[in-house]
Amino acid sequence: MPRMFHELVGDPSDGVPLLLLHGMFASRRMWDLNRDALAARFPLILVDLPGHGASPPLAAEEDASPAAMVAELERIRAALGVDRWCLCGQSFGAGVTLHYALAHHARVVAQAFTNSRTLFRDAFGPAETAIREDRIARITAGGREAMGNETFHPRNARRFPEPIKAQLADDAERVDIATYLRLIGETSPALSLHGRDARPRVPTLLVNGRHERAFQPCRAELPTLWPEVEIADIDGGHAVQIENPEGFNAALSGFLGRQLG
Repeated sequence: MPRMFHELVGDPSDGVPLLLLHGMFASRRMWDLNRDALAARFPLILVDLPGHGASPPLAAEEDASPAAMVAELERIRAALGVDRWCLCGQSFGAGVTLHYALAHHARVVAQAFTNSRTLFRDAFGPAETAIREDRIARITAGGREAMGNETFHPRNARRFPEPIKAQLADDAERVDIATYLRLIGETSPALSLHGRDARPRVPTLLVNGRHERAFQPCRAELPTLWPEVEIADIDGGHAVQIENPEGFNAALSGFLGRQLG
């Protein structure tokens, strides 16, 4: 698949680095309110999803598969000479990082993720299939204007501070439409772990933005599904790392610090 752009903050050989992978309609700028605090503790590797930020669009048919994105993260790790790293995925990005940790657990010290219904919903059930097909039809017909009406488009965020809201809204306007359609139509449902034996094999933290009501049933089921997972419930919504950066930074740094000793 086309190479995903990555940015380094610090020297990835200076300790165990932390990979940060954003969700849709964003870029690595989604971590702007977190990077200084996290970079004081860990070397950072910030990656742009395909068709987002500085990463090129998807190309071949197989590029949209979770396996292809996992392979690209593994290429980045190897190219940087990193033996083991920590992972944190936000929303759609959480689906990719958790799949990476399942496939390459020996390379992962610990991982964290934020609210992501993509992971837990029955993506191929009739209700989710109908919602997905309707979204694809609307965006295919309406193009970028219809994309702007998507729930998680940054311009619709009510709790994002300026100037990051303006920056992410601008980034969202540059997202490749064809790639976005493939990500929601092909990749996102394939990322679902619903009905799979997918219990994490590395220490794992959910940083739950407890004000996102749609995700809370997933959070409530998690102790039964994945009893080993730690959960930090903090104020914030879907993009909890933006809405409550101090709480997010403290939860993530504290968890990773315990794993790294």
